Amino acid sequence: MKLIDTFAPAPPGVGARCARKRLRRSRCERCVARCPTGALAWRDGDIHLLAERCTGCGICLFVCPADALENLAPLRRHYRDGVLLGPFTLPVAVGELLLWHTHYGIRAVAVDLTLFPHWLQPLAELNLRLRERGEPGWRCLPATQMPGETTRRWLRGEGGRVPHDVATRWAAGALCSKYGVALASSRCLLCGACGKVCVAGTITFSDEAVTLDPARCTGCGDCAAVCPTDAVSIAVGDTGPVSRQAIYHARCERCGEPWRAWRQDETRCPLCRHHRFGMRGG
Repeated sequence: MKLIDTFAPAPPGVGARCARKRLRRSRCERCVARCPTGALAWRDGDIHLLAERCTGCGICLFVCPADALENLAPLRRHYRDGVLLGPFTLPVAVGELLLWHTHYGIRAVAVDLTLFPHWLQPLAELNLRLRERGEPGWRCLPATQMPGETTRRWLRGEGGRVPHDVATRWAAGALCSKYGVALASSRCLLCGACGKVCVAGTITFSDEAVTLDPARCTGCGDCAAVCPTDAVSIAVGDTGPVSRQAIYHARCERCGEPWRAWRQDETRCPLCRHHRFGMRGG
């Protein structure tokens, strides 16, 4: 091995936090769907980042619900006096723009949309999000209208990057869309697996109830991936209110084992209801 290889930076890639690597039944492919160059692709049933195709736009960093991208950083951009100055050559994620809005107080952008039309849709989506929050949208400032030397001095600005971890994106309202989460009690075994895997706190179990808080959902799909009976469903749309369903503690009359039940009058656990004969020694 050459000495220079010892100090070479680690290549970018998809790490172990990826839902596809953690959960066999996961269907998350947000990074693959949003990558504009196909740098994130499937190989041998796994997601890989193809360095030769990656342009470093950073969109994957702002759409991944698990912080699974490794050895990648958001683009360093320039700004001055609340105006984002560039660079604009690569596509951008709405989540990144929201973080510039929150962390740097950016309220305008000096971009020529005739030269960089790929910024038009993200800016439109950004302003829709801001309108929903009761905030004014970003303005587009044509920097080319200033004198040449003044433009060059002004466009130097300051440089910086935005944080992109899930906690920061969540606090800034920069995680993708709203999600509706439903739990089908006709199939749910109340095993609690979905609540244990949900790091956002969307599904929580207590001794008395199971609570769904769709407003906290990041859409990662971990809960659906671990459910053994496909009782959890997630759909893009209105989040809906917090719901709370009572659960009861019962003891099976056939096998004698305790379990959590949806109704107070249940007498047999799901395992004994499914099988004709007692399966746990009852």
